[in-house]
Amino acid sequence: MANEIGSMLDQVGRILARDTAYPLDGTFLYVEAEWQMVGMSIFKDLGDRLLYRDPMNELGEALLELWGAALPDKRCSTMQYRIMGDKFDASFTYDLLDPKVSAIDRREVILRQLYGNKLVVYPPLK
Repeated sequence: MANEIGSMLDQVGRILARDTAYPLDGTFLYVEAEWQMVGMSIFKDLGDRLLYRDPMNELGEALLELWGAALPDKRCSTMQYRIMGDKFDASFTYDLLDPKVSAIDRREVILRQLYGNKLVVYPPLK
């Protein structure tokens, strides 16, 4: 089971590496997951700012597969996936998410914890 999960986490990194417009080093992925649903946000640490990147379709599929591969009592509610150099670190939380707090608000708290008051740049709305 652990080898399967490790391979799936490696696949997440390979999918993130397909975004060649910016370096892979410094990529941060925040994920919220539950049955048949995954919300994801990708950020690139550009030193003086964080740049939001649109997720790829394959990433959602890979994350749902990863979530489903875990034992039912070991399925995470959130995942933080950071790429530093040629390595990644993934951390998980398993607590139920507060439905009164939006995913965007939870994500902003995580970004502030990790990056302080670094400017976050989002693309223009389409």
